[in-house]
Amino acid sequence: MSRVQHILSRMPDADDALRRLADVIQVPETCRRRACRNQGRCQGGFGPPCYLENRKRFADAVLEEMQEHRELWIRQRASFEAALRGR
Repeated sequence: MSRVQHILSRMPDADDALRRLADVIQVPETCRRRACRNQGRCQGGFGPPCYLENRKRFADAVLEEMQEHRELWIRQRASFEAALRGR
């Protein structure tokens, strides 16, 4: 793989961005895909499927719930950081 291909392969596409957003707003907990529910994170795919089925949930989460999600992930990161420092 060339240097350019390597760099470009690490750039997220629209589906990657939606998968990451799904993880942030905790969509996998209620996803119809068993793999997403079991892993607790979006397994992706075209769309991803949960986005294609329920775009309004994504929009509502960004519009109305983002501060709550932000606070949750700030706490999560602080917890992970404390656990890693304790090693």
